Amino acid sequence: MDLKNILKTAKKVLIHAVGLGCVAAVVFCTMFFIEYRFVAPATAKSDRYYINDIYDQPIVQLKHQQAFEQEFEAHGDIFGVQIRWHNLAQPQKGTALIELVEADTQTVLTSTDYNLKLIENDVYNEIAFDAPYYNSEEGYQPYILRITPNFKNPDENYVKIWGDINTGNIAFGILEYIVNTESLYGWFGLLRKIAFAAAFAVYAACFIFKLKKENMFIVCLLAVSMLFTLVLPPYSSPDEEGHFNSAYRMVNSWDSTNEGSPSSTVFKRADDKNKLFEDKYTTALTYEYVYENLTEKAENTQFVPFEKMWLVNDFDGVYFMGALGIKLAHILGLGYVQLMYLGRFMNLLFFALCVYMSIRITPVGKEIFMALGFLPITLHIANSFSRDVFVISLGFLFTAYILYLMKQETTYKWWQLLLAAVMCVLLAPSKFIYAAMCLAVFALDVKKVPLINRINWRIPPIAIAIAAAAVMLPVMLNTMLQRDPEFRWKIFQMGPLDEMLLYMPRQSISLEILLRNPGYTLKLICSTIFENGAYYIKSLAGGVLSYNSVIISDAFIFILLICVVIACFNSPDDKLCLKIQDKLTFIGIFVLILGMVLFTCISWTFVTMETLYGFQGKYLLPVLPMLLIALKGSRIEIKKDISNILCFVMVFTDIFVALNAFVVILQR
Repeated sequence: MDLKNILKTAKKVLIHAVGLGCVAAVVFCTMFFIEYRFVAPATAKSDRYYINDIYDQPIVQLKHQQAFEQEFEAHGDIFGVQIRWHNLAQPQKGTALIELVEADTQTVLTSTDYNLKLIENDVYNEIAFDAPYYNSEEGYQPYILRITPNFKNPDENYVKIWGDINTGNIAFGILEYIVNTESLYGWFGLLRKIAFAAAFAVYAACFIFKLKKENMFIVCLLAVSMLFTLVLPPYSSPDEEGHFNSAYRMVNSWDSTNEGSPSSTVFKRADDKNKLFEDKYTTALTYEYVYENLTEKAENTQFVPFEKMWLVNDFDGVYFMGALGIKLAHILGLGYVQLMYLGRFMNLLFFALCVYMSIRITPVGKEIFMALGFLPITLHIANSFSRDVFVISLGFLFTAYILYLMKQETTYKWWQLLLAAVMCVLLAPSKFIYAAMCLAVFALDVKKVPLINRINWRIPPIAIAIAAAAVMLPVMLNTMLQRDPEFRWKIFQMGPLDEMLLYMPRQSISLEILLRNPGYTLKLICSTIFENGAYYIKSLAGGVLSYNSVIISDAFIFILLICVVIACFNSPDDKLCLKIQDKLTFIGIFVLILGMVLFTCISWTFVTMETLYGFQGKYLLPVLPMLLIALKGSRIEIKKDISNILCFVMVFTDIFVALNAFVVILQR
């Protein structure tokens, strides 16, 4: 190796060392700030209310092994208590058994054995029960607080509790929320390691190894997805509980465990249930539960019926990968948390494979598929049990495959057309609104279809597409009528608008109402755009995550949307230029699906609402590649391949989106 090559290699090593150092420094500073500003305060975070905070003097002296009881009423879940102790003989040697008892039955609901050495004198001490008590009843319920001390030296040790001298009630309160310091810090330590690993992997994939676009995508996707699925754990994705139950029901059908049972009954392992874990609004307590149970194996593997479960009645094929993950977890004896993550991971692998193949086979717009795959909303959905994983994945792959066939110059093979038909058969029933994507097959050149290419083709393909759409519409309406007999009332109004506003305020808007009342329709459209326009744009990228309760900084969303726009510029990799009729076909399909989405949202909107209800940008993700590829122009072209820079910017931004979501959750 000559001196020139040595210097060139040394220069690359130095540049990459500086680059990795900068990446590490940015992540380190961010994690340090988050720990100092948000993690540390969260470990002592609690919502509380006092049963009695009046204290005149230490009125109760606890005696050795003699229980002291205080009746009280409380509402909501109870995670622990606050007690104002008084202790002059420091330090105390012994413990106090603190129990929450049901007043009527004297049943111990939860308890903890508190080390008296931890007492701070004359202040409220927070004491968490070993397990939270979840109250399913409404309003205040009667309880008993029972305290039983156990001193090592009964003659030398004592403690007192402050209280109200007039009533004799001790000073204590209820903790509705408390975080275990060790567990939260352990979870945060895991998150910090993954953040560094993801940042280094992304930099290496984009700049050091300079992988092909599809390989670069899958490495970066798997790296950043680990971060997303930890920050937004199971049940945080929209309707994930229903999708998980539906996947579990598919496993039941494989095992034949649900034969003869009601359709809403799902047979699960007895341990696959936890109210705290299944809370869709993720909190620091969720992280605590995940961390403490991440390595737990299944103990009670007996299958028991869970009745009246929330299920999503749709094409079962959309849950195959999640169900496969659940089945593997059963075979391996994995615990509840591991089962959930394995099912999510199987869905992620399906998404990764589909987008990988999309980027690999498409002759145009590789950067578009990559950019859409790295949007936060896409990453959030892909790391879940949601059926949208299947729809988005197959939508991307179907679009790329149609473009691949459009680029092909030779006659199509029968297996190629059969594969396109299989995709249509899987895509159409997954969600009826996306069945219109199948019309993209009419963008193919009929002269390349075997046998048909021998016919003198005089009918333009667009005419066939219109005829097919005319046939599909009544078929889909008939399907909806069979599933929902009241669906017809979502199309036709039940009375004049004035009467409905007065007497039927919770009646859904119908198409007839919109057509008969143009002023009302115009007001609804303008109010929706004015009030929710920014939200729709953010929801398309992922500015709102986890049941729309985690709001991400606009700065990150702006960067990601700019990257999507840049991805639409012509690239040196593009090998296909769409004809005007092909672009119109793609745009027409997008408009048709947008109309179906709006129609569905209209059926959810009451006549008294001032804006359209239920519309989210994520509904357009499966068909968005068609629109962006159709809008690609030839006037703006980037002569140099910048896919690695685009990939790094998006994924590095995604890392901070995940950390931003983590901070929002800790502040709840």
